[in-house]
Amino acid sequence: MKGKLEFRIRGALRYLILLVCIFGLWWYFRTYELFMMMVLVILFLPLSLYMLLRCRDGFGMQVILPGTGIGREREVPLTIRVRNRSPYLGFSAEMSYQVKNMFTEYVQTEKERLWVAPGTRDMLEKNLLSHHMGRMEVDVTEFRVNDWLGIWSLQDDRIKTGWVMVGPVRTEALAEDIAACVENFPNENETKKRGTDINPDYEIREYIPGDDLKNIHWKLTAKTGRTMVRERLATGREKINVLLDLTKDVAENDELISSLQSLGILLLDKGYPIRLCWLGHGNVLQGRYLAEEGELATAMDEILSVSGLKEEGMARAAMEAEYPGESYIVVKNGTFKGAYIR
Repeated sequence: MKGKLEFRIRGALRYLILLVCIFGLWWYFRTYELFMMMVLVILFLPLSLYMLLRCRDGFGMQVILPGTGIGREREVPLTIRVRNRSPYLGFSAEMSYQVKNMFTEYVQTEKERLWVAPGTRDMLEKNLLSHHMGRMEVDVTEFRVNDWLGIWSLQDDRIKTGWVMVGPVRTEALAEDIAACVENFPNENETKKRGTDINPDYEIREYIPGDDLKNIHWKLTAKTGRTMVRERLATGREKINVLLDLTKDVAENDELISSLQSLGILLLDKGYPIRLCWLGHGNVLQGRYLAEEGELATAMDEILSVSGLKEEGMARAAMEAEYPGESYIVVKNGTFKGAYIR
């Protein structure tokens, strides 16, 4: 623990009051026992500071949250583990931490008093409730270890962080016909008549040394037994544009994210490549090309990791300015609902 040593006025006042009380009793009664008690209290002051400084490099902390994502309205187990390498000495401690949801901008601050016993122990265990989707972070903003008299403290200002992604619970697609799920979505015959090319703008080929590993097509690699990669083409073929238009209502945004997941899975299962667009940090239009469910999950994690409170309609205005004349699906509340604008 590389924290700085701080003097605590409250602890010093308590110590002085105790010392004055013992001195007053000794002055009145003049007993040997009270005199020895006063001497011990005085000698205990440097001893308390010395023991704290001796153990200063033996303190550590870890914030533990589930390693995998969870669904909303579920309990999130939080564990804060503190290490004290001293085999015999324990100390009192104070801790402040924040629970934040990056997507909803929710912030809650908590304070706890702990007894840091020797060894490594789980000092705080509680269940948080994930009311809304988003990246949930727990930041320990302050950790202070006190000496036995509470006069001196070692304060560690380095922020310890843990996080978990709270996302939608996946539901299987019930409908087979996309045109029946998405308003004004052309069926296969209509698509061909209008000349819309729905083929992905990439081709599949065998791996060549030097190819980027993130372009490996893992499903096809597992099927064929050969390493296959996706190579983007320069022809810019038309894709299905999907627009996520978030609002300032956090409950409505939860429903929009659930609809996005369901709609995205349905389109990908049917072989439609997707260009997903949304307003990101600074209200800048973001776009990601999706060809697999894993890429959809990654894009959703990116969306949930920044503030999702947006003015309704801003995303549509940005989409039409960035890609004028292109068709797109607006994600709406309710599974698979949207509008295919032409």
